[in-house]
Amino acid sequence: MLRVHRSVRCVVALTLVAALVSSGCSGASKGAGIGGAIGATAGAVIGNQGNKTGTGAIAGGAVGAAVGAIIGDYMSKQKQELEQIPAAQVVQEGDELKVQFENAILFDLNSYALKPTSRDDLRRVADVLVKYPDTQLVVGGHTDNTGSDDYNQKLSDQRAYSVKDFLVESGVTRQRVEARGFGEGRPAASNDSAQGREQNRRVEIQIAANQELRSRAEQQAQGR
Repeated sequence: MLRVHRSVRCVVALTLVAALVSSGCSGASKGAGIGGAIGATAGAVIGNQGNKTGTGAIAGGAVGAAVGAIIGDYMSKQKQELEQIPAAQVVQEGDELKVQFENAILFDLNSYALKPTSRDDLRRVADVLVKYPDTQLVVGGHTDNTGSDDYNQKLSDQRAYSVKDFLVESGVTRQRVEARGFGEGRPAASNDSAQGREQNRRVEIQIAANQELRSRAEQQAQGR
C-alpha cells in the first residue's frame, strides 16, 4: 500500500508542477508553456532514476519543466519570425519546428532548380536560422506517388539538397544542415485526389534544439 501511495503522490506532484509552469508562463509565449509541460514529464523520469522517489521526482520534474520552458521559448521566438515569411507554413511540435513549402512554390515541374522567386523566401528563412544558431536542421524532400519509386526518390533527394545548398550559401553553417529525400514514402495526405497529391509534393525543414542549447538550458534551470 505504501508503494501505491507514493505513486499517487508522485502523479499529483507532477500535475502541480505542470500547472505551476503553465500558470507561471501565462505572460510568456505559448511555445514556452508547451515546452515546459513536456520538460516536466521528462524531468520526472530523470528524477525517478536511481530509485529516487518523492522529493527527487518532484525536483527532477521542476528542473525538467524549466529546461523545457527555456527551449520552448527559444523555439517559439524563432517560429514568430519564420511566420513573417508568406510562403512558409510553420508548425511548432513540442520543442521542435517544422517549416513547410509546397514544391510548386520552390520548383518548376520535374525540376530541382530553385525558382528565382523562391530564393527571396528561402533567404529570409536563412536569415532567421542564422539569428538562432543553436539548432540542427533536416531538409526533407517529398513527392506524390506519380511516377516510379526510383524517379521520385531521386527527385526528392535533388530538391532537398538544392534547398540545403541555398541555405548554406545564404549563411547557415553547413554542419547544422542535413538533406534527406523521402520520395513518396511519407505522404501528408491521400494520393487519391489532385489536392492530396499537391500536399504531398513539398519540402520540409525540421528544426530541433542542438546539444549546446539543451546543456545551456539545463545549466540555467539549475542556477549555474
